[in-house]
Amino acid sequence: LQRRGCLMAGPLVYFGRGRRIDVYNFTAADLPPTEMAAGQARLHRFGGAGIPGRGMTVAQHAFNLSHVVGDCPDRQRAALIHDAPEMFTGEVPRPIKSVCPDFVAVDDRIMLRLGEVFGVPAWAFEAIKEADTRIASDERLFMFDDLDPEDEQRCRERQLGITITPVTETVAANAWLRRFYQLFGEPTHV
Repeated sequence: LQRRGCLMAGPLVYFGRGRRIDVYNFTAADLPPTEMAAGQARLHRFGGAGIPGRGMTVAQHAFNLSHVVGDCPDRQRAALIHDAPEMFTGEVPRPIKSVCPDFVAVDDRIMLRLGEVFGVPAWAFEAIKEADTRIASDERLFMFDDLDPEDEQRCRERQLGITITPVTETVAANAWLRRFYQLFGEPTHV
């Protein structure tokens, strides 16, 4: 297969305002930060589960994570874009992903491409995994009030202890976008 001069074409999916892009061969121009922010802000963590008014978007999660992974810019950048593949696949809960190796392979391939396009080394995505797991514990304790006792105990043991505030999708998108420009630089206008 060949499409747009690429030897290994990937699936074409709708993105942003309706453009279709190849999820294995996109460029930075294919992913305007404003559309990345909006796309992640429309996705809700844990498949949309949670107490009404205490949900959390993927954009808010990534924004928060980018602030707890330390001072290394590569880790902060990785944290901010680590769930961007979900703009194409939807927010699939980790237990579902764990039984779908083909889905995980697609997700990993998109992540590899994101790293190439935005200059984030692969090691940085690996380096944030523990913080990502731990912040998910904080999120579960915030979002749910009916966890089984074992799950609640596990979350309490792993949590980072951050304060989470409910925000609208618009606020989440704007916060993510501001953070993107802090970490990756402001857009240049020619």
